[in-house]
Amino acid sequence: MFEVVIFDLDGLLVDSEPLQFRAYREAFSRNGVVLELSDWPEWHRLEASAARWIDAHNLPLNAESIRAEKKNLYEALIENELALKPGAKALVETLAESCRLCIASGSRPESIEGCLNRFSLASHFDQQFSATQLPRKKPYPDVYLEALSKMQVLPQRALAIEDSVTGLQAATSAGIGCVVCPDSFMPGLRSDFTGAALVVDSLEELTLFGLEQLDGG
Repeated sequence: MFEVVIFDLDGLLVDSEPLQFRAYREAFSRNGVVLELSDWPEWHRLEASAARWIDAHNLPLNAESIRAEKKNLYEALIENELALKPGAKALVETLAESCRLCIASGSRPESIEGCLNRFSLASHFDQQFSATQLPRKKPYPDVYLEALSKMQVLPQRALAIEDSVTGLQAATSAGIGCVVCPDSFMPGLRSDFTGAALVVDSLEELTLFGLEQLDGG
C-alpha cells in the first residue's frame, strides 16, 4: 500500500467551488462587473486569480479590494453552507488506518484548517500544505514537492487525489501518481485527464481495495 496519500481540498473533499464562484461573483458585482458561471472555466485557466482576471479583461478594478471583499463573503458562505463531497469522510477515515495522510491545497492555511476542523477530519492528517506559502501555485509542483520533503516519502510511495487538470499536472510533475475525481461544478474543465492513474466520478468509488490495486498490492 502507499505510504502517503496526498489530498487536494477544495472541490475534492469539500464542495467549496460553488461557494467560491458565488463569493467572487458578488464581489465583482458590487464593483459593477458581471461574472457568469460560463466564465468559471476561463477563470481557472488563469489560475483562479482575481488579479489575472482583471488584467486579462482590462478591468478598472483593484485586485486586492476584490480579493478582500471575496474573502469576507466566502467565509460567511463556508460558515453557513459548506458541505463535504460524497464519500469524502469515509475515504479519509479508511485510508488513515493504513497510511499517512496530508493536504496539498491552493487555499490559505487558515481555510484548510477551518474546513478540516469543521468536519472533524483534522486528526486524520499528519500535515497540511498550502501553495499560498510557496513561490508557485498549481499546476506547478511546488506544493507537492514540499509535501514529499516534509512527509519524508519518495514520489513512487505516494499517491495524490485531485479534482482538476491543474492539480493533476502539479502532482505528476512532482513524480506522484494521481487519481482524479472531477468536480462536477465545472464540466468545462473535465476534458483531458491524460496521465491520471485513475479517473472516478465520486470518492465513493475509491475503496481501499481499489487503491491497493493501483499500487500493485
